[in-house]
Amino acid sequence: MKLRSDVEQDPSPQMRLSRLRQRNAPPVTQWMLVRGRGARTQPALLVVGAEPPPATGMEIAMQAMLAEFDMRGIRYRRVDTADPGDALGNRGRWTFRNMALAVRHLSSVARNSLRRDTAAVYVPVAQEFPALVRDVAFIAAARACRRPVVIHLHGGMFHHFYAAQSRPVRAVLRHTLGRAALGIVLTDGLRPALECLLPSDRIAVVPNGIDFPVRGGHEGARGTVHVLYVSSLFRWKGPLVFIHAFARAHQTCPELRATVAGDWPSSDVRAEALELVRELGVEDVVSFPGAVTGRAKEELFEAADVFCFTSLVQEGQPLVILEAMASELPVVAPSYPGIADTVVDGETGMLLDEPNPHAVAECLVALARDEGLRRRLGVAGRRRYERDFTQHAFGDRIIHALDPFLRGDQIEAREVTAP
Repeated sequence: MKLRSDVEQDPSPQMRLSRLRQRNAPPVTQWMLVRGRGARTQPALLVVGAEPPPATGMEIAMQAMLAEFDMRGIRYRRVDTADPGDALGNRGRWTFRNMALAVRHLSSVARNSLRRDTAAVYVPVAQEFPALVRDVAFIAAARACRRPVVIHLHGGMFHHFYAAQSRPVRAVLRHTLGRAALGIVLTDGLRPALECLLPSDRIAVVPNGIDFPVRGGHEGARGTVHVLYVSSLFRWKGPLVFIHAFARAHQTCPELRATVAGDWPSSDVRAEALELVRELGVEDVVSFPGAVTGRAKEELFEAADVFCFTSLVQEGQPLVILEAMASELPVVAPSYPGIADTVVDGETGMLLDEPNPHAVAECLVALARDEGLRRRLGVAGRRRYERDFTQHAFGDRIIHALDPFLRGDQIEAREVTAP
């Protein structure tokens, strides 16, 4: 992996940075940053985590955060944990390659944590083993170097994972993740995902934000209604549920067409999906373009009329939903907390108690039959995106949350007891 240990940005837009420093910082009670004596180098944030490729949600969010840091003159260093040469299906597995990379990255985290001007260490954390083992090691290394740690949870299942662990494992998690200076979640409804480890005054809410350019209006074929599903096509992401739902809706509304886009981590799931569209008689109206990025992805959203997301597990705040809102598409999705905080039921989309084929199909039929409804929900979603979920808005929020670790020459840390 390429290690960018000295990607340091000197602050050029001084007025902007000064304004950021004057913001009220979120409460941080377990760690206190202490001013060093004499002239010191401006502190740097050590940012651990992956950037694309692959272009999955966590990597894209990291890319957006670093872009905002660069534009605003925030000084940071990088330990990039991405492995673009590995298959998506091998992520989070106990392989020799993954373990060797983890050791290498751990060494880099420890070495950079020891640097005198490292003010804090930022770690996006996984929600399951074995990836979480690596993240726990990163946190332990940073704490051994007496650096405060900021953890960022991009999903919504961590509290369920934590509750299912043995007492010794929970103890390890409490003594590592539970001693983070700050924990970041994506929406208010996702606070419980970290409240199993952190008090509420050490949890900050920072919704995602992206820039997603869409050119012109929707360009679907005349007389058809195009439904788009985009995700990493793991079984638990619900591609098979979507196919069942679409086939049911297509029986009522034959004008429906569908695109299922994304990488197939499992050849078995891919084969099952292809066989399913044949069995259900929709192979001629469902396309599978594979993984899409860049302009090809934008064109899929421009050609669509409805966006559907049928994950079977509690998600965080999927970036594809923000992309759909940016594209003026009504969203059909489960009412998981992070999604319900993003999509307003009946205003920007349709939310389901659970993503079963019957309920999804009913929503698709309702939207297929009512162009005015599609337009109204899509336009409202675009307005909500522009107000709350642009990359600039995300940059404001993440820098506000990290402000205590970015200000002045505060580069030494000592642990204090939370009240």
